[in-house]
Amino acid sequence: MLSSLVGLDLSVLAILAPYILILGGVVALAKLAGVFAKGTAGTVAKAVGFFGFFVGLVLLAAGVVVFLGQTANFEVWGLLVVTGLGLVLKPLSQVPFSALLGLAAGLACAGLLYWYFPLPETVLGISSLWIYFVVFLVPAVIVFLIFKFAEDLAKFFGMILGSWPVMAVLGLLCLAQGALLLINQSLLAIFGL
Repeated sequence: MLSSLVGLDLSVLAILAPYILILGGVVALAKLAGVFAKGTAGTVAKAVGFFGFFVGLVLLAAGVVVFLGQTANFEVWGLLVVTGLGLVLKPLSQVPFSALLGLAAGLACAGLLYWYFPLPETVLGISSLWIYFVVFLVPAVIVFLIFKFAEDLAKFFGMILGSWPVMAVLGLLCLAQGALLLINQSLLAIFGL
């Protein structure tokens, strides 16, 4: 179903889930090493951690494919999604999406009014520039306020999931689960859950 929507066969992500988990674990632990390591080792760890955003996107995509394909247990897609969110949300929360979306909405509204319904020099004694400004400002503020809440939520979850203690635990769990999947085992099965 998902592959027909995208036009690609994404089921390969479910097959590669153990390797993707191991890659995610390595990158998560590299981000941890980048916090504490100094010198060349710290630089290498930070370089590996830089790719964490892209690895996080792969983890999220694999988590969605595994969930929709129902080919694995809860711990597989749960680890894929949570670790992917931890790697993606931390750097993504630094971008002011609400301001950018508000600016785009305001410019679109003012631009559409200007192109499709051009105003005369003055309307009821008010300069048309002020009307264009109000048409820009009102949707911009509304869109900004709506998305600011979502941005703050993403920042909060990124702060929690992207913190080094959580990333360390998630990295170790990903490494363990990925290695166990390669031998047809699982963390929950080992602990009898």
